[in-house]
Amino acid sequence: QAAAYATGRPRARVFRGGEMRIVTEAEFAERVRSVLDRPPFRIPGWVTGPGRSGAIAAVYASHILHIPFVPYGCEAPERGRVLLIDTARESGATMRKAMRRYDVHRPVECVLFEEPPRVAFWYEAAKPQRYRHEAVA
Repeated sequence: QAAAYATGRPRARVFRGGEMRIVTEAEFAERVRSVLDRPPFRIPGWVTGPGRSGAIAAVYASHILHIPFVPYGCEAPERGRVLLIDTARESGATMRKAMRRYDVHRPVECVLFEEPPRVAFWYEAAKPQRYRHEAVA
């Protein structure tokens, strides 16, 4: 298992409805950099993201854009617009809820991976999170 991460080759697991690809830290970091290189993402004065994966993406974005990271749900600073970032979107419900929550801060939405296909990340590779409607094949 460790060898797969050392080589950078993505691993996959099969679940009902398809495969789940493991995103390495190197691939994740490159995706964050490439997505945030687009003009709309240069506007915000601070960044946050829902849940554990959103927090990880938000910390990466904070370092890349040199803007403060604020944990999701904490009091927002008076620093202009917020960048709301999450790692992956299946239905979009999480980001819609986040956009409503931070509506007064004129959020800029950013999602790194669209599903399907399902993705899991290096930090959860040992036991990736599954949705209720998924079962191991």
